[in-house]
Amino acid sequence: MVMVVLVLTFSSIPAFSQKTSERDVLHQLFEKGPTSINYTSQFASAVPHSVLDQIIDQLNGQLGTFVSVKGEKNPYSIQFEQGTATASIHLDGESRIAGLQFLEVLPANLSLEQAVEHLLDQQGSTSLVIRKNGKQLFAHNENTPLAVGSAFKLAVLAAIDDAVQAQELTYDQVVSLSPSWKSLPGGILQDWPSGTMLTIETLATLMISMSDNTAADALFSLVGREQVEKYLSYSLPALTTGEAFRLKNPDNDALLSHYRKGTITEKRGILSILSRYELPQASIFSNNPVALDIEWFMTTNQLSDLLERLAYLDLMTVNPGLAIPSSYQRVAFKGGSEPGVLNLSTFLIDKNGNSFTVSFTANREDAPVAETDIYQSYQALLQVLHQGK
Repeated sequence: MVMVVLVLTFSSIPAFSQKTSERDVLHQLFEKGPTSINYTSQFASAVPHSVLDQIIDQLNGQLGTFVSVKGEKNPYSIQFEQGTATASIHLDGESRIAGLQFLEVLPANLSLEQAVEHLLDQQGSTSLVIRKNGKQLFAHNENTPLAVGSAFKLAVLAAIDDAVQAQELTYDQVVSLSPSWKSLPGGILQDWPSGTMLTIETLATLMISMSDNTAADALFSLVGREQVEKYLSYSLPALTTGEAFRLKNPDNDALLSHYRKGTITEKRGILSILSRYELPQASIFSNNPVALDIEWFMTTNQLSDLLERLAYLDLMTVNPGLAIPSSYQRVAFKGGSEPGVLNLSTFLIDKNGNSFTVSFTANREDAPVAETDIYQSYQALLQVLHQGK
C-alpha cells in the first residue's frame, strides 16, 4: 500500500527574517534526526520527537535511504533511493519548525495500473473515473450510483449556475441568512446571526470550499428542489442536508420507516413537514454509518461531468483537496464524506495544458471506510498522472 502522512500541525509564525533556509532544516531533519532540530513550543507539544522518528522510519522503510531535498520554496521534494515525498515546512524567525506537513509519498516506478489497484483495494463498493483531456483513461463501476456525501453540492452549484446563465440569479445578488436554512456543521454559517447579508457567490464559495451545509441548504432553497433534481436522478426526492440529518436522527425512526415505504409523492409530503423536527446532535454521525439509504447517490461519470463543467468558476479552486496547487495551472475540487461514505473528485490542468479528472467513491454499510488509506492512494494516483507514467 502506498503510504503518506497527511498533516502534522501548523501554528502561527512570526514575521521575522529566517537565519536558516527551510530546505536546510528539512535536510538536517532527515540526515541527523528530529533531536538535531529546534521547534516552537506549540509544535513540540503537538508533535513529540517520537512521532517524527516514527514518520521518518516509515518513509525510510517505504522509500529507502534519504538522498536530498530539492526545491527553492514550499512544497519541497524529499528524494529517497526508491521514491519521493512532498513536504511543506514553516519556520519562525529563529529557524525553529513551526509547521510541518507531508503531502504525498510516491514510490519510484509506480505505474498508473498499480496506483489504481491500490486505490480500489477497499472493502465495500467503489467507483472510479480517470480522464485526460476529456477522454477516458480508466473507469470502474463508473455508471453505478453510490452515496457521495457532500459531493452532491456540485449538483446544487450546477443548478445555481444554470439560473445565473438564464439571468434568473446573479452571483453578486445579496440574500438574508434565513434561520430555516441553518443545518449542522461542517461549515460556519450555522453559527452566524440570522439576517446576515450574503451574496450568492459567498454562499457558493463556502459550500464548495468548506462544505458548509447551511450555505448548501440556502442555495438549494433559492434555486428550488426541482432544479437540483435535474442533476440527482438517482436521489428523488433530493434532500437538503437539514432534511437528511432529521431523517437520519434515531429519535425519528418511525418517521424514517414511513419515509422509506412511501412513494415519491408521499416522501415529498413528509419533507414538507420535516422543519417541525429539531436537528439532532452532530455527534451521532461521527462513528458508524447511519441510514446510508438517506443520502445523495451519483455516479463518478456524473460527478466528472459536473466537475469539468464547473471548474471554470474561481470558487472551485479555493480548496485544492489532495492536489498540490503549485504543480498545476488550475485545481478544482469537491469531496464528500460521512461514516461509510467517501468521495474525492478533482479536476486538474497541468503546466503543459493537459486536463485530468479523477473521481473516486467508496461506500461501506457495516463500518467507516478506510479514509487514510484512500487519501494515501488517491494522492499517489494524482502524482502518477502528473508525472505522465
